[in-house]
Amino acid sequence: MLVLMKRPLRSSRTSCLASVLGLASVLGLAFVSGTFAPSAHAAPPAPAARPSNGKAAAGSNKGSKTNASSNSSSSSSTKATRPPETTVRRSVAGGPTFDDTAVGADTPELRALYAAERELFPPAQSSTVTAWPDELPFPVASSEDRPRVHASGLPPTPPASAPALAEGGRDLAWLSKLDMPDLPVRWDARVVRYLEFFKDDPRGRTTLTIWMRRSGRYRDAMKKVLRRKGLPEDLVWLSMIESGFDPAARSPVGAVGLWQFMPETGKIYGLNQDRWADQRMSLVSATEAASDFLADLHRRFGSWDLAMAAYNMGYGGVLSAVRKYNTNDFWALSKLEGSLPWETTLYVPKIIAASIVARNLATFGYRELQIEAPLEGEDVPVGPGVALATVATACGVTTKEIEQLNPELRASRTPPAQADWPVKVPAGKGALCTQSLAKNRREAPGTERYVVRFGESLEQIAQARHVAVSKLVELNAIGQGEVVRGGTVLLVPKGDGVVAEERKDTASKDKSAFNGKPMVVVPQDMFVYPDRRRVFYRVQVGDSLREICSTFKTTPDEVRRWNGVDPQARLVEGMTVQLFVPRDADLTGVVVLGEPDVHTVVAGTDEFFQHWDDKGRRRVVVSAKAGDTLESIGKKHGVTTGLMERINRRGRNEALVPGESIVCWVAGPGNQATPNGTAVSAFPEATPPLSNPPNPELLPALP
Repeated sequence: MLVLMKRPLRSSRTSCLASVLGLASVLGLAFVSGTFAPSAHAAPPAPAARPSNGKAAAGSNKGSKTNASSNSSSSSSTKATRPPETTVRRSVAGGPTFDDTAVGADTPELRALYAAERELFPPAQSSTVTAWPDELPFPVASSEDRPRVHASGLPPTPPASAPALAEGGRDLAWLSKLDMPDLPVRWDARVVRYLEFFKDDPRGRTTLTIWMRRSGRYRDAMKKVLRRKGLPEDLVWLSMIESGFDPAARSPVGAVGLWQFMPETGKIYGLNQDRWADQRMSLVSATEAASDFLADLHRRFGSWDLAMAAYNMGYGGVLSAVRKYNTNDFWALSKLEGSLPWETTLYVPKIIAASIVARNLATFGYRELQIEAPLEGEDVPVGPGVALATVATACGVTTKEIEQLNPELRASRTPPAQADWPVKVPAGKGALCTQSLAKNRREAPGTERYVVRFGESLEQIAQARHVAVSKLVELNAIGQGEVVRGGTVLLVPKGDGVVAEERKDTASKDKSAFNGKPMVVVPQDMFVYPDRRRVFYRVQVGDSLREICSTFKTTPDEVRRWNGVDPQARLVEGMTVQLFVPRDADLTGVVVLGEPDVHTVVAGTDEFFQHWDDKGRRRVVVSAKAGDTLESIGKKHGVTTGLMERINRRGRNEALVPGESIVCWVAGPGNQATPNGTAVSAFPEATPPLSNPPNPELLPALP
């Protein structure tokens, strides 16, 4: 049974609602630029006006805003445009901004390529496909019973009497002399345009030179995996288009690694991810997962063109487009208005063009390109929590070499798991490394695993373990701004250490403390549950209402009623929520405070204002006289007009009704008599007990 007691109303309350903008994903669909568009496995489509990981969507509203502003003033085009404060925006958003969510893997080469693509393939153009001469080879395996087009409804193409020419009179006869990849090639205008871009454009040559040189580190290992799984080896260039062969490539929406896996897709295909290790960054593990993913997509669609498109935009989006437009030909779909995202229509041609160039480096002018040596190594089992610097010393190599071979180890240390972790070391160093590590393990000081409780901060852990916060940061390679959440596994020193000087008695200095107890502000409604107990949880960075409800076995409506919070708004760190949990609830994995551990203060009471006011002010209530305004009353009592407006929530010059009660926060100590001699009572008397608690079923429903 719930008993709801109503405290006297001290002051009217206002609620400040915050709207949260997010991305919705259903069957591969993402909400982008005001419409639902198919979502990519690596990142949602990006506005065409911004660089993205090959993931852009037509219909950006940036252009329309620019046009509007330029039309409004003839001189606006001469004014410098101030760049957005990206860092500040991310701080305001508490993470990636809405613009960030439209950006793919961010590397200098990818940014340069996307900028060039907006010039080469304007999203607004009506068509990117032109007819190519019949005499050019058709590289896809064909047979005599392959369908032949006898009539298309288009004017007949005149017979070619000269070498093949593209628009602008460019000679394309050289295309027939190229070696073909093991992916099907369609001589689409976009493919040819990318080939010319990589061959003749300085921007394309610079980008591809960097990528091809870097490919030597990874492509042999990747091709080995693809070959073992029976897939086309030239799918390796899909990874290049995704990440530029950068295992640390990351998109703001969470796609990571050489193959740009999103977290959930990575988990589906067996890639473990936590703060210690992210196998999406592992060369072999991520390639295994990408191969399985592509194999599944090819089995679903029976076409490598559609499989690659689905890898980019999500297989649900491809299925929807195929059914809607009633064609399973990628190249046909890519010509139909509204069928595929603009960037997906470029994604597949870009991969095919890159695979053709890789098979014909000399033809494209890359004969002298020096390919980097493969990153080869051997696996050595290393104990939990061992720093890669220690492994490097044991091998007689630099830490950078070990980190380069193991990019998936995010903290430069093996995970604090129960079992050993396979660390890749340079070839021929395995035996020496194993022997040296065995000796180090006996001599090194001990550490142990510690699972962070829900709601526990790093400072609390440091105090409980009698170590400095800086020691925990160093031991666990905690990055600046990293949030340690409940369930995270940390390494802590064994036994009792020495309390560091940096440890502070925050309770005695905390403004929110009262007689050594944390002060918690609660709403004016009071709740009593005979079968529950009240606890208080301090919100940590990144906490969500859903997580709190799941941890404490409550519902959003209950938390809303108990605390007056908006379930749709983000909880701000430092807030304290009161929760009513079953008396036998197991909260050993959660940091909470019981009623005896806190001092509660009702919002709007005299005690509330006295505690939080750091300027020695007191709250008095005066009666308005004829002709009084907030401004005039404030001047009489030494209170600024702005503060009077804020306290009373009304305009400064608004006429007041004679006898109306007006609140003032008067500076300095004093009695309960105002300067004009009118005695006032700042607050009503304490809440009397309820003799007959109301029936919970009769309580008003939440809106």
